[in-house]
Amino acid sequence: MRRIIVFALCLLLVGFAATAKNDKDKDKDMVILGTYSLGAGDFEGKSWKEMFKGGGPGRPGNTLMAVGEGFIFKRAVLESVGLSNDPTYQYATTYVGGELVLNSSGPWLNKGKLKDTAILALNDSLFDAATGHLEFHLLFGGQFDDTGYFYRVDAFYIGEPRIQIDEEGNWIFQRDRLFEDIIIQIDTEPIEGVPDGAGERPGKINFGTYSTCDPPDFNTKFWKEMFKGGGPGQPGNVLKAIGDGFVFKHAKINQDGAVPDGDTYVTTYVGGKLTLNSSGPWLNKGQLRARDVTAVNRSTWDEFGLHFELRFEGMFEDTGIYFKVLAWYDGQPEMKGWGNTSYEFQRGSDFQSKIVISLTEITDELKRDCGDGGIL
Repeated sequence: MRRIIVFALCLLLVGFAATAKNDKDKDKDMVILGTYSLGAGDFEGKSWKEMFKGGGPGRPGNTLMAVGEGFIFKRAVLESVGLSNDPTYQYATTYVGGELVLNSSGPWLNKGKLKDTAILALNDSLFDAATGHLEFHLLFGGQFDDTGYFYRVDAFYIGEPRIQIDEEGNWIFQRDRLFEDIIIQIDTEPIEGVPDGAGERPGKINFGTYSTCDPPDFNTKFWKEMFKGGGPGQPGNVLKAIGDGFVFKHAKINQDGAVPDGDTYVTTYVGGKLTLNSSGPWLNKGQLRARDVTAVNRSTWDEFGLHFELRFEGMFEDTGIYFKVLAWYDGQPEMKGWGNTSYEFQRGSDFQSKIVISLTEITDELKRDCGDGGIL
């Protein structure tokens, strides 16, 4: 009897081993390792689409999906937008929570499915707002759930996607049916270069409106005008303003000088340079720069001192990011050389400011909203 039990147990163990081997062989036969690409004709791409659930391009909450022969990538939610480290592109966008499914309609499987969830994807892109031209490189990878298989996906796009905006001006989606290329690698070993969440994320740009009004989003330090033109309102004077995370400098009064307009003077400054950095609320690392900025200042004097409103706007270099700035001051500036023949400078502190950063053109006029006063 004991021999019968031992013999049966041996048969059972052999059966388990055979089943395990067969399952492994089945798995091996199911997955076809290799590198597959759209450009080589291994499979076809169908479409990609970004839903502007966050309210517009580059907004957190937008969702991205891409579909092709034998694959679907979906549920990727935009987490942040920063500046790309690749000089080919402008932005680095982070998507989280993505899901990839490969099936046997593609060349990588004989049957069944491979699936990965909670994917971190990085997208380097550039966009020309004037033409609608978009280019991107979407990268993600990892290990398929409950398998020993690893993968990497590189998706490339160059074109002018269809952008849908409703009658009320709300951004709905952007999409296209074309890809420049998609490359999918599958291996039994981890594949280098895929984002895994352990490394540093791209620098984040926080789009929005920031103000020094109470409670302040940032603080200003001082403004200063050097009288290099010989005195107040003279061509050649140079203006700069500094605060938390921003510097505006090299702005010179143009050849017209200060032009009277009723009780005020209108002064145009040219050649200004604006730099925003991570000391302010708009960035967590890196810098945004704009050169050759033209600023218009309306100013007046009364018994309470100097009052001015300085306005300028534009686009940061090598990006599609717009900015608009309003700075205003009401007070008694410090003056050196005033009343003498050797004017040197005037400067003041505690000025107010409002700064808007956006991926779309800023059409609203900025208004001072701290206290009373202002120049109409």
